[in-house]
Amino acid sequence: MPKAGYPADWSRALELLLVDPDRGMNLRNDILHGLTDTPPRHHVALILQAALYLLSHAHGERTPPETAT
Repeated sequence: MPKAGYPADWSRALELLLVDPDRGMNLRNDILHGLTDTPPRHHVALILQAALYLLSHAHGERTPPETAT
């Protein structure tokens, strides 16, 4: 994701949210493989927030942080 222009901190946050089974929530695995029936509301909210962030960044609504020179 950083190579695509997304900030590294959000890349790590999404990794923890969606795919890291050791330190994160691993929601992608739980939901796509049917390990959970209906995700709790707070998990759905986190996924929606992440999706909205990605969409806003992809459509230019967010700009990368300024770097100090």
